[in-house]
Amino acid sequence: MKILSIQGHFGNINGQKIDFSDKLCSRVLPNGWGKTTLCAFIRVMLYGLNTSRRDSANALSDKTKYYPQDGKPMSGRITVEFAGRPITIIRESNRNGLMQDFQAFYEDTGEPCTQLTARNCGEVLLGMSEDAFLSSAMVDGMDMTRPSSELNELLISLAQTGDSNTRCSSALKTLIRWRLDLNSGNGHGEQPRLEKDYQAAQKHLDDIQALESQMVKQRQKAAMLTEKAEEIHNQYEKIYRNYAGKIAEEESSLVVLKKDVEKRIKHLKAGLPDEILLREAEDALYGYEGAVELEREKRKNMPYVDSEFKNAVEQVEERRTKEEVKRNLIMRPKIRWPAMALALLLAIAAAASALANIDWGELTPYMPYILSGMALLSVLTCFIGSVPRLGDPDEDYDESKQQLDIEHKKTVGAQHMATSVLQDQYDAAVRAASKIWPNVKTIEQAGEWIRGARHDLQLLRQEQSKLQDILVEIKKMENSRNIDVDAQKLVDSARVKAVEARHAAEYAQQELSRMQGRVQTLGNAAQWRNTRDKIKVAIANSEQQMDALKMAEKIIEEQNAVLSARISPKITELAEQYMAYLTSDSYKEIKLDSSLRARCAGDDGTLLDALRLSSGTRDQLYFALRLAVCKVLTGDESVPIILDDPFVTWDNKRSEKGLRLLQSFANERQVILLTNRPAGRLAVNAPRASVQNLQN
Repeated sequence: MKILSIQGHFGNINGQKIDFSDKLCSRVLPNGWGKTTLCAFIRVMLYGLNTSRRDSANALSDKTKYYPQDGKPMSGRITVEFAGRPITIIRESNRNGLMQDFQAFYEDTGEPCTQLTARNCGEVLLGMSEDAFLSSAMVDGMDMTRPSSELNELLISLAQTGDSNTRCSSALKTLIRWRLDLNSGNGHGEQPRLEKDYQAAQKHLDDIQALESQMVKQRQKAAMLTEKAEEIHNQYEKIYRNYAGKIAEEESSLVVLKKDVEKRIKHLKAGLPDEILLREAEDALYGYEGAVELEREKRKNMPYVDSEFKNAVEQVEERRTKEEVKRNLIMRPKIRWPAMALALLLAIAAAASALANIDWGELTPYMPYILSGMALLSVLTCFIGSVPRLGDPDEDYDESKQQLDIEHKKTVGAQHMATSVLQDQYDAAVRAASKIWPNVKTIEQAGEWIRGARHDLQLLRQEQSKLQDILVEIKKMENSRNIDVDAQKLVDSARVKAVEARHAAEYAQQELSRMQGRVQTLGNAAQWRNTRDKIKVAIANSEQQMDALKMAEKIIEEQNAVLSARISPKITELAEQYMAYLTSDSYKEIKLDSSLRARCAGDDGTLLDALRLSSGTRDQLYFALRLAVCKVLTGDESVPIILDDPFVTWDNKRSEKGLRLLQSFANERQVILLTNRPAGRLAVNAPRASVQNLQN
């Protein structure tokens, strides 16, 4: 492809038409005329204007930077030769945005060129993307003034991908940052957080399992004590009945007892609720009592937790203050007083030389200036390097405070959870009691009525048992016996044992209910097990991601070495030819290592890196490498090469060599050279140099 002419309203291109000749086309334009604007115009005409890009603090967008200075709508027209036919491309502004209206037609017939669109125009004509074109076929003279390390990395990117924005080092830095996000190695990252969550979930499960194991033992203990209490109570009833039969004739006393017991049974049955509902309400009450104990325990520790959190935050702030004081002390400037004294003496000497006309021989007219300059250098020496540079502090105080805040919030959350469970148990107990007694409104009423109903139920069972025994005794009709003191003591002792056994059974049942309340507060074991398993899966996925990142780093490094080894010989061969010509065979050998760092050798064979070369030779080395990269990347495609002041730091002799080298490139493709040096015209018109095998 060749560029024949351009015309448009773009920046300071105020509608003028610019024609380009075949092969090497050199245009000498002064600084400020718009060489960079001309390059940007060609790029926009081929690849379009990115209207979504916004202005930033560091750079203006193309639509702002290149808005037409003549005030007309932004538009452009470019004529190119492609596949032997001239094609005209027009981009104009419309309601959709700047340069969004696209037309392409054959200049000789006027028929539309349907294979070109606003999106694919540059890729079809040049056979490469916009980034590849800008990185290979468009050479900016500022590239030659870059530091050696930056130019080296730029050449690596160009040689490997054709895109100066895509670099192996950038990919590796991204992978390393992702790996550190997973696990930094010092307790930070996704993996340590997941492991902490896993340990917390496992601790909850262990606590629940321990409580459930204790509940099994407590349930067995409560059942045993209840059975024992019933047995002791039955013994007491037998002793009591024997004792009652001794105060009157057994038949009459038993009849009286029978009627009295039946009356009490009837009365108790009339006031008792459904036993199932009563058991449900009683279990809810026990759960509430367990939740009360747990919430009281959590609330009791809260003042200590708040105080400890406050002290820890104060310690972090104290460490931060000490670190700032220490750094301020270190950062104080340290003035070199001997140098200051020397500067004063030199200044006095300069003044004395000027005023007293001291004879210094041939240096007498210049000596005051020499002494003044030395005094100035001494003053600068007083302050240069007086303020040391410090690295980052060892501790991230904001992160430490954030961790303390997270732990404090977890503790407060546990207390809030206990309070929430307490409220749920409260509502459950009141709701269960209201099913039996609709007038229950508070937990105190519910507890009082539930305990009263339980007591009445126990009394009913006792009375029913007593009635059965009385009926048996009536049949026996034994003779009554006289009551003695020993019988009275025996009855009292049996009553005390029965009461103690009943209290022990009730206490065991209450302890079991408290344990149930604690289990409910800790949460469902199945849910915690499910949470733990999910965290375990997340940890496994995180480990797989870590392995994948490490493998990706290894593969990128290996492929980078392979790609460099494949492309390096081609670049080296061409660059050696170009460098030998540019330096008149002073440097014939170029070596590229695995990282594409360039070194060149002269007649003595000693390889010198870019830092050891003179600035002019260094510029020639990178110019030769850049042309070699362009040649390798574009291959046999006839892509125009556009150069914007490539010899900005070159002297006339080197510039002439560079221009003649570009003439040899122009044998196979169009070369457009934009420069502000009039010497370029002389070089282009000079006899063409014989450069052997430059196009191989």
